[in-house]
Amino acid sequence: MVAQIEQMLVEAWEKFCDYYDTRAPRFQDSWRLPSCLDEADALKSHWICWDEKDLTFHIGRFFYDILKGKKESLFSNIEIHFEKKVDHINFPNDYVFANRLDELRSRLGKWPKVDMIVAYDNRPYRFLLCAEVKCFRGPPNYHDNETPIDKINADIKKLKAYKDLGIAKRVVFILFDDYYWCNDEETAKRIKERLDEIRNENGITVLFHTSEAKLENY
Repeated sequence: MVAQIEQMLVEAWEKFCDYYDTRAPRFQDSWRLPSCLDEADALKSHWICWDEKDLTFHIGRFFYDILKGKKESLFSNIEIHFEKKVDHINFPNDYVFANRLDELRSRLGKWPKVDMIVAYDNRPYRFLLCAEVKCFRGPPNYHDNETPIDKINADIKKLKAYKDLGIAKRVVFILFDDYYWCNDEETAKRIKERLDEIRNENGITVLFHTSEAKLENY
């Protein structure tokens, strides 16, 4: 069952990537009429996903489309929830993992928020799947001391905790790079290397894509 849920999320991600790759090249042709953007402006422009919330929304809507086509009873009462804090208020003692929440907070230093939770809404079971979603769309802010690798590592630490403590059966990391692949080759290389390490060392499913398709017409 959980393997099917993870595969549905992978399929939803693939549908999003196809959606982006198909639509993004069209936008640069009509963004500034009467002439289209030049390549430099297209590189700086962001379409479809303005931030991580947009990315999460698109993945969610494709997931629900897939879920809607499942007629088996075991897919009933499954929902996706976004940016939910995992604490005793939201998940009281009737949840099977409630006795592990204090350990979760101790391990992460705070009550974490999960970007995406797939769960049975009518059963206080472990989550079927937790996913963390990253969308890199520009350089770090001047007051942001975390590198992209730091941000990835922080999400992986959360995902490992959800799995190790029995809060989620499956965990997935999703990254959409709309900046580094075309502006900082060295960082882009380090990102890909880190994602390969995660796949090999942690058993976490990693989904990755870039916005390169927006330059298809150049």
